[in-house]
Amino acid sequence: MRIGFSLVDLAAGGAQTMLVQLAEGLAARGHQIECYLRSEASSTVYTNPFLLNQLTNCSNLTSTPRSLISCDVIQLDGYHSLKNKLPYFGVRDKCIETYHSLYSIDRSRPLLIRNRVAVSQFIKTYLPPSTVVIPNGISLPDIPLNGVRPFDVAILGRIHPVKGHDFFLRVCDALYQELGFLNVLCIGGFSKTGPFTQKIMAEIDRLRSKGINIHVTGVLPYSEVYAWLSKVKILLAPSVEEGFGRMAIEAMACYVPVVANPVGGLKEIILDRQTGFLARLDNLVSFRDITLELLKNTTLRLEISRNGRHDVESKYTIQQMVEAYEMFYQMVEGKNR
Repeated sequence: MRIGFSLVDLAAGGAQTMLVQLAEGLAARGHQIECYLRSEASSTVYTNPFLLNQLTNCSNLTSTPRSLISCDVIQLDGYHSLKNKLPYFGVRDKCIETYHSLYSIDRSRPLLIRNRVAVSQFIKTYLPPSTVVIPNGISLPDIPLNGVRPFDVAILGRIHPVKGHDFFLRVCDALYQELGFLNVLCIGGFSKTGPFTQKIMAEIDRLRSKGINIHVTGVLPYSEVYAWLSKVKILLAPSVEEGFGRMAIEAMACYVPVVANPVGGLKEIILDRQTGFLARLDNLVSFRDITLELLKNTTLRLEISRNGRHDVESKYTIQQMVEAYEMFYQMVEGKNR
């Protein structure tokens, strides 16, 4: 099958990572992948070089959206404005659009394209009933349960207001006041500079001056994320909103229990006190107390870690995701013969 991918950008985000891995998985199953990328390859904000390299290795990059029209199906990334969808108007019945977040829905609108995928039941509630739910999938790393984990807590994702880094640092401060020590890891970097960047860096500097050890990795290739997660005891996910919550399944796959805000797709991924923990919404004391319990109770932490890994193995693998999209593409192609 010839499968077209139409991508607005390749910024360092979960949606873009998922789409590139989907293209890789489909290519590995023998499909021919054609890809049109609207953002400039030279843009450091909208085109992540690591993702671009992955995409180049598994697809044929084209210079115009019209090159995709002859494909059997066309996958849109969920960020196309109505104007950006117009080149596909004549072949809209063989287009598929995946919605990743409320921002994705607001940006793209469920217009023109009738074949819709949501990454979670939460996102589906904002879309027509015919929308199909296909959760994100990830590769499963070979990481030991009982490895050395020098970082007490971590946050994973681009440093952006929606990910809750400011709240995360407040929790770190509260943990340090209780423990007298704390090793913190921020996995990810700034997609662009600005007031929020300055605010977060100033707070990191303040906490370091108090004695908290904080390491910021900066923007990473996806291949290095698991290596960092393997050094972490607990992941905090204080996101303001999450259409899915990819960082949670990545951590769980590495035997890292997750303490999360009860928002969006995180409420579907995490079974409270079974595969992770759902704190009270934006409640610093709740995040602090749950994290302290996990740090002090190794038996509980290992039990939750094992449960989380098993849940990812049964529900959220790349193979499961790719097979689900492949079946959906075949159905769409069959209707358009």
